[in-house]
Amino acid sequence: MPPIKKPTTTKRRRKRKSHYKTGIHHSPKCPTPIKYRSGWEYTVALYLDQDANVLSYEYESIKIRYAVAGKYHDYYPDFLVLYKTGKKVIVEVKRADKLTDRKVIAKATATRKWLKENKLEDYEYQFWSDAVIEGFTKLLEAKK
Repeated sequence: MPPIKKPTTTKRRRKRKSHYKTGIHHSPKCPTPIKYRSGWEYTVALYLDQDANVLSYEYESIKIRYAVAGKYHDYYPDFLVLYKTGKKVIVEVKRADKLTDRKVIAKATATRKWLKENKLEDYEYQFWSDAVIEGFTKLLEAKK
């Protein structure tokens, strides 16, 4: 009788659950579905949807090259918001404690340089962090 072979077992890797809220949001003001990767991005999308001053917005629609430690990367700012007044704002949603991170600073510097190079002086680049998002959350809850 041939020897009995033991079944080979492979360790299954447990998929780590992300602590970020993710999903897809369909907005009447954004031409494409928003594949948000944080609860804050989702909150911003909901806020922009209900803000009567916002004409339209796009999610991660701009690609900007930047360098950190001699290596090039692509950066996609979170939102491009067009207001009814004609004001255009590029928004990065970021925790306040991350604003001094060298990668975040490199992205901001590259974005401002990109705006100048492309003669987009009428655009603003803004970080929306803790206080701004908390304000949006309170406004959204008050409207419920």
